[in-house]
Amino acid sequence: MTIMVLVKSLVPLFASLAGVVAQSATANLTSTGCVDVSGFESCQKDATAKASDCLATARKDGSELEIEACGCANYIDNINCAASHCWNRVNECEYQKYAVAYLRNCPIAKTPLPYFPAPDGAPDACSCNLGKVFLAINSTIQQGGKCSSSTGGADAFSNVQRIQGCECCEVSGALSSIYGLCPDTDPKLIGLSDVSNLEGLLNTPFDTCSPYMSKFDCVSDFGFSPGTIHTYYNPSNLPQSGTATLSNKPGTVTAPASGSVFTYSNAANSKIDTISAAGGGSGSGSGSNSASGTGAATGTSATATSTHKSGAGRTALGRGLAFFVLGLVILALP
Repeated sequence: MTIMVLVKSLVPLFASLAGVVAQSATANLTSTGCVDVSGFESCQKDATAKASDCLATARKDGSELEIEACGCANYIDNINCAASHCWNRVNECEYQKYAVAYLRNCPIAKTPLPYFPAPDGAPDACSCNLGKVFLAINSTIQQGGKCSSSTGGADAFSNVQRIQGCECCEVSGALSSIYGLCPDTDPKLIGLSDVSNLEGLLNTPFDTCSPYMSKFDCVSDFGFSPGTIHTYYNPSNLPQSGTATLSNKPGTVTAPASGSVFTYSNAANSKIDTISAAGGGSGSGSGSNSASGTGAATGTSATATSTHKSGAGRTALGRGLAFFVLGLVILALP
């Protein structure tokens, strides 16, 4: 039996929020191939019951913030279920996509998360490191906010030019994260639509950025990070899009990379979560490599929002707050 985690739209209790219509989205975590199938399914069932009780209270209270909190908590509960009972599959596209969905859709979400992003060279890993792409794009957006807000001086025209340069570098960094980290993958599968949303939010189509990117260097002039993004592409040298779909690489995770028991600090709710890995046998997949690396990402926390440009709220990566507040993550049980 396979259990799926579905993000479903609810009856729009709070349809007035932001004046938008709720959208539907799907994020899946399945039990197939897990090292502890029954434990994983039981864990998800408990998460569903907890979420249902939470939602019932939120609806009774008439609180959109409580509904939002119910959804965020359900994401974390299911992430912990996977880390405990399906650790042999956490490098795969399915888990990494789910972690990205949590960071995109939950306004209070932050890293670290267990086994995210997957370490370089990990067995049974997604063909594109979705976690690294997400974090690189989000970091670029945060840097763009700092760049724009720090621009000032007596020359108004120069200020406008520099702000436009900041925003072009922001969009370039987001695109360059996709094309630089996963050049063979179809960009539509790994965040291209989010970059398009960013262009709209900034009112900065990338194809208008050549003059500004010729005038300014994103790294030396504006302080954008040269770390993960080695080249900030401009409209004239953006590589040809890849066409590959997402798939899992060969390899088998034979032991939980973080050990049988580990803890991580959940920055979203300031709690310490303890993960006890079930079993210790071989997992699914092919090959004979063993997993290595840490169980949680380290470094700066990745938030789902960026606020700048005269204090106005700016959405990072099209986080989908509106539909998320109107939707709760629940399980489709047989």
